[in-house]
Amino acid sequence: MNRKKKYIPKSRHNPEVQARKIDLHREELRQIKKAVEALTFSHDNHISYLGNFARHDIKNSIQSMDSILSTTTAEEITEQQILSLKTNLKVIRETMENFSKLVPYSKDEKFEYRNLLIAVELLSRNDFYNGKIKLFKVYPEEEIYLNLPFQSVLQMFNNLIINSIKSLESTEKPIIQISAHTDSEKLNIEISDNGQSIPEKDNERIFEFGYSTTGGSGIGLYHARYLCELFNGSIQLSNTKIGFSKTFLIHLPIIE
Repeated sequence: MNRKKKYIPKSRHNPEVQARKIDLHREELRQIKKAVEALTFSHDNHISYLGNFARHDIKNSIQSMDSILSTTTAEEITEQQILSLKTNLKVIRETMENFSKLVPYSKDEKFEYRNLLIAVELLSRNDFYNGKIKLFKVYPEEEIYLNLPFQSVLQMFNNLIINSIKSLESTEKPIIQISAHTDSEKLNIEISDNGQSIPEKDNERIFEFGYSTTGGSGIGLYHARYLCELFNGSIQLSNTKIGFSKTFLIHLPIIE
């Protein structure tokens, strides 16, 4: 006895649902592309900073040593020149040691907050010296570790420091203070300076692409916020800290 098969209609795709899915995937791809571009930009800048950092100190030391060795015979060399050669060798050794601090290695891809500040200070030390800027650092009592791409977080901090340095150009006694404390699962960092103030109405605009109050490109703060949010953190500007014209408040997730 033949039984008729139960008729099952073919499923049809809803064009509107499919269109929404395609739009969703496109947005996800756009966000991924944006994140990759931001990280690539950070990597490229980091490599550039490393090259400039090493070249500046080592080049100056080598030139100084070369000028002595190429114009002086063994019989003519003085104690002062020998001391100069030793000093420049010491500078080269210290530069190589500091270079390693700008590229910390960790098998589990984590780094300590103190190492980040050491790298920030090393990158901007010439600007601090030339601008007679005093840098104060207030560390948390405990060791704090971040599980984030070091070069990208360094780029984010460096962008904020560069912004502060530019705003301090006409300040009599320029000061930058970096302080931090922990709260629950977040590391809360404050980067304060007593440079050019920013009107409250522009507190959000300064993070817009291309907007600048210091005559810069308007990319640094935009990139800093994007990186911070990419790492599930946040960044905002405050003008309420006593003794300073502005403070950038950064919140980053930490490792327990």
